Amino acid sequence: MSQFERASGLREGQERALGRYLRDHVSPYSGIYREALERRPVRAMEALATLPLARLEDVTDPAELILRPTPESLSLSPEREVRLRWWWARVRGRTAAFNRKVLEPRYKPVHWHSDTVPIGYTAEDLDRLSEIGRCTLEMAGVASDDVMVSLYPAGSSLGFWQMHLGARRAGLPALFLAPDVPPEEVARLRPSVLAGREGDLVRLLEGGREAGLSFAALHTLLVLGQPLDPARRARLSEMAGGPNGSVAVVAAWAPPGVRALWSECREGIDVHTWPASEVLELVDPLSGTPVPPGADGEVVWTPLGWKGTVVLRLRTGVYGSLEESPCVFCGRTSPRLRVVLTLPPFARVLDEHPQVALWQAELRTHQGSEELVVFLTPAVDGHPGRLLRQLDRQLSVTQFVVLDRQTLRKRLQATGDARVIDSRQ
Repeated sequence: MSQFERASGLREGQERALGRYLRDHVSPYSGIYREALERRPVRAMEALATLPLARLEDVTDPAELILRPTPESLSLSPEREVRLRWWWARVRGRTAAFNRKVLEPRYKPVHWHSDTVPIGYTAEDLDRLSEIGRCTLEMAGVASDDVMVSLYPAGSSLGFWQMHLGARRAGLPALFLAPDVPPEEVARLRPSVLAGREGDLVRLLEGGREAGLSFAALHTLLVLGQPLDPARRARLSEMAGGPNGSVAVVAAWAPPGVRALWSECREGIDVHTWPASEVLELVDPLSGTPVPPGADGEVVWTPLGWKGTVVLRLRTGVYGSLEESPCVFCGRTSPRLRVVLTLPPFARVLDEHPQVALWQAELRTHQGSEELVVFLTPAVDGHPGRLLRQLDRQLSVTQFVVLDRQTLRKRLQATGDARVIDSRQ
């Protein structure tokens, strides 16, 4: 996929690509970055470092983030071919044809994902996302002779479209079903790959086990949307029921605003990033300054080559370190992000307790005091008193609320499968 994966000078390659990207596309056509980049230092990475860190939450008008060529900026385009073609189209009165053939595939958003703010993709962006989606499946060990059933909700989300476009690019037979599809219908399709959010996959596998269904052909669970800690990964693997652990659990996820999901390879647990399509920095979350090599920091994301919506130096809220040596599992040389999971300590207790089948915690403020309420479903029927006493000795919880599995599933789905909700005022 990546031209830089085959090059020894990844940073040098990114420097050149970033320089072209800022010079030819962002600087001339971005209303919010034009002035700052016109005064940039010679080297692209140095220019990037002069820009302020950005947050999606601070965006007031998403339209300002779109790259928009104008007649004035085209007449001064750094790309000589574009400048000459624009001039010739104006002379011949063919600007409409020029826009349709040259500008629209590059710069006109034709597809949107809904994150904290809408993220626009051009036709060229979708082609790039298709190829990254194909690589995601390849790294997960999915081949064109597999059958994939995806339970990821259809809609304007990156996870759905990266899998949809990637499967098409890979020539992979794939069915995209609703998250609440009956397990019997999925088992009848004999999938070798199941994709979806963690909670939806758990519901399907539990329902299949209770109904005595077999997923004998299954060899891969592709978990989309969030990082997996070891306990949740182990539980998914056990529920999949593969002989001798033959069902691999592979995660692919990215924070809002990042244009393509990062992906684990089949044996690894660190996500591979896409060096031909993004530049990653690690900064101290308080000062915003770069952290020393090898240290943990907040991931700051910059697009490389993407058009449509462009946000430079996006703060992701993800913490971790970057590993740039070749992956010991798959041999790829793309940088890998080793995430520092930030779930609170009580999450591990609930995840690892064998009698807790499902849980969600909510932090609240009541009459000026902070409370922790844990909603849970016991793994076995019967009175939950003994389980709650065990948990109460280990955790400082204001209240336990015992719910049946279906009710708690609906609660999780309504909050995007978030395990911890912060409702404090």
